[in-house]
Order: sequence, then structure tokens, then C-alpha cells
Amino acid sequence: MKLGLTLLMCFISLQLSFAQQDKQLTHYIFDKMSFNPATTGTKGYCGTFVYRNQWDRVQDAPNTTLFNVQGNFPRQNFGAGLSFTNDAIGFQRNNTLTVNAAYHLPTSFGILSGGLGIGFINVGFSPDWIPPQTVASADPSIPQATSGTAFDLNLGLYWHGNTAPYYVGFSTTHLAPSSLDKINFSVARHYYLLAGYNFTLNTQRKVDIKPNVLIKADGATAIFDLNVLGDFWLNNHTYLWGGFSYRMADAVALSVGCSFSPAASTRVNMMQIGYSFDIMTNRLDPYGKGTHELMLNFCIFPPAKGIGRHGNPFILK
Repeated sequence: MKLGLTLLMCFISLQLSFAQQDKQLTHYIFDKMSFNPATTGTKGYCGTFVYRNQWDRVQDAPNTTLFNVQGNFPRQNFGAGLSFTNDAIGFQRNNTLTVNAAYHLPTSFGILSGGLGIGFINVGFSPDWIPPQTVASADPSIPQATSGTAFDLNLGLYWHGNTAPYYVGFSTTHLAPSSLDKINFSVARHYYLLAGYNFTLNTQRKVDIKPNVLIKADGATAIFDLNVLGDFWLNNHTYLWGGFSYRMADAVALSVGCSFSPAASTRVNMMQIGYSFDIMTNRLDPYGKGTHELMLNFCIFPPAKGIGRHGNPFILK
């Protein structure tokens, strides 16, 4: 059984290495910037942290840590951000560090954004071999720890309406696919299509339903993520939310969370805490205990700029 599980992990790891190399997150709606730089700074100043423990109880299963910060500069119609990701599976480690910038063009119907992400991707292998005990010295043909670093480039477009609460975005990561010849590893270009709509069901109690879909492809395979979130406002600065996700041929997920303003103000600063549990539907289901994911997000929304008013000081009012 242990040999069979090892072979299965190797097969799935190969699929991840040569197909979907980018990270997988259930809370992707809180992390649009890392796969679409055009969403950088669409609102406020935000910081996001995500930790994902994938395929719990499966040895050497993937683990992902993400951190990003971003801000909006409304006078310049500009957004800037920084994103860092550490993705580990088995003895492979992928690290990305990306600086993102976006320009937001206001129109009479909505805002069209174009974004660029420039950074580096580092891929490393640290195998932990158990050689035969009879060998006196290490076999030089056995691969040892190695790593490689290359330039990385992401591009994206993003559109969201002024009054109609819909959005759609298209992006590509690793636009110039890097070939890390030192470690015999190639980074595949990935494509993302994101679309969603926010419905308000009850204006008095403020119940919002937010369906969205994310399609990821690398030219050879594609993955569909279908997600529905519901916000249930308790008052003007606190709401609970829950969600359901379906990821094609991989998992179904349940998520819960809470958003609140630490200062109990009217949605000026918002802290969001979320947790999701993925129920595995892939071939590792008999061996694993699902996937856990924790998300923390904090945003500051500066008040709208006031309209300057002046009058003639010589006229009594």
C-alpha cells in the first residue's frame, strides 16, 4: 500500500509539474492580484495572507503560503502592489516575488484596468534520499539539492462596472516562459479567466450573493472553479459569510468567515478572517483528510475626497 501511494503521489506530482504549476487556492477571490495584475489597487489599501495545507495526512503533499500588499492612488488612477508566494510539494519549492502595477481608466460605463507584474521565480529541489547502507560513498549519479532563478512576467486586463456590480478579467502568468536549464525545469505559461456578479437580495437586512467562476489553463489542461459566496450583514460594519466551491475533478469546498471593522466604523477599515475545507474527490481521497485553508485580509478605505467650497469673504451669509 505504501508503494502504491508513493507511485500515485509521483504521478500527481508529475501532472502538477508539467501542467498546472501555479498555486491552487480556494480563497482566490481575495487574491486576484497574484494571477491578474490589472486588479492591483482597485480599491483601498489591502494586505492579504493565505496558508493552504493541501491533502492533509498525505505525505509530502502541497503546502502554499501567500502574502501580498497593494494600494490605490485615485488621483493618478494607479494601483501598485507586491506579492510573494511559497509553494511546496514533495521536495520541490517554488518561490515567486512580483511587483505589480495597474492603470485604471474610468469610463461612463465602468473602469477598464490594465496591469503588469514583473518579478522573479525560483524553483528548487531538495531531495531526501535513503541510499543503500552498503554503499560507502554517495553515488554521484543521484541528484542532489539544486535550484534556479529566472525572470517572470504577468499581464492582465480587468473590467468592473460603475453601478452594475459585475466584473470580468483575463490574464496570463509567466508570459515569457522561463527555462531553468540548470535544473532541467520549464515554467509553463498559464491563462486565467475570471468573472463574477454581486446580487443584493434584501436591501434592509443586506444579504449579498456573489457567484463567480475562474478558469485556469496552460494550453494543455484546464481547471474550472465555480464559487458562490453569501454575505449576511449583522449591522453596518459587521457581516458573516459562507460559501460553496466546486473544482473540476479535484474537490468541493465549504468556506466560512467574518468581516468586521475593528473601530466599529461604517465600513472604513475592514478585517476579514476566512477558513475553508476542501473535500477531496480526486484519486488521493482514500488516503487524505481534505484540505485546510486560512485567509486573513485587512483593508483601509480612505473617505472620498470632499468637494472644495469657497465664497467671497466680503459677502455676508
